[in-house]
Amino acid sequence: MIPRHLHSAVGGASKEHSEVQIQIDPEFLRQRRLRKERLVTQPSGRTAEELLLDFDRSIARNFPSFPDRMWTLGDTVRWVIERTPAAVNGLSIDEERLFDILPEIHAALSDGEISVFANTKADPVPRELPAETWSVYELVVEEKNGMIRIFPLSPNSADYEQHLLNVRVKRDSVLRRWPASSSAPTPARPTTAGAENQCRRWLVAMMKKAPTQPTPKAAALEEALAKFPGLSKRAFDRAWSAAIRETDAQKWAAPGRRS
Repeated sequence: MIPRHLHSAVGGASKEHSEVQIQIDPEFLRQRRLRKERLVTQPSGRTAEELLLDFDRSIARNFPSFPDRMWTLGDTVRWVIERTPAAVNGLSIDEERLFDILPEIHAALSDGEISVFANTKADPVPRELPAETWSVYELVVEEKNGMIRIFPLSPNSADYEQHLLNVRVKRDSVLRRWPASSSAPTPARPTTAGAENQCRRWLVAMMKKAPTQPTPKAAALEEALAKFPGLSKRAFDRAWSAAIRETDAQKWAAPGRRS
């Protein structure tokens, strides 16, 4: 995907984007600036940004993505941001809004509202991913050579290794969750991926500190709901299970300790 508004310098992302790994090619920025300067001189009466946007969209005009039964993560994000077929068919994306919308998409994935398929190196056949997948995978944005890529990544993955390949999302499930702009919008879910991930990290720290002396799950839930705004019980359950797997603190999974 092509970002519409590039950051002005390497590492220029805002604080709220600091956890997202973004790389910007300085040469691409220079070439883009030169291209915009050339476009400004054209007697079209339109701004350089408008001309660039038309160019970006024209690339995919002959191969529209909107009618496809299965969408890429990029198609999905462009739809959620703009809610128009033209946005899905194009290649450009508003990267500033991208960072705001990813937690909402991750929450919908975690709640099983969207059907997602992927394959792995060991299994080339696409399989539907259970909702629990997203308790251990996050949606990551990478910008390289001026192009944006969105893909799932486990926080524990070394060297940015991608395990889930060729991720595809069922178009109909996306349209049900996020209707067209002319329809009544679906209220945003209160649970966010950020709250769940913060809760998981908090639980991991607790389990590492006392692997054989578990805190009662009900007590941990009560504290977590107060500590992490937007967290739901379902999200807490996912974070609890993920933390046990990550720390191998099996004492915390004992039936007598569960709420």
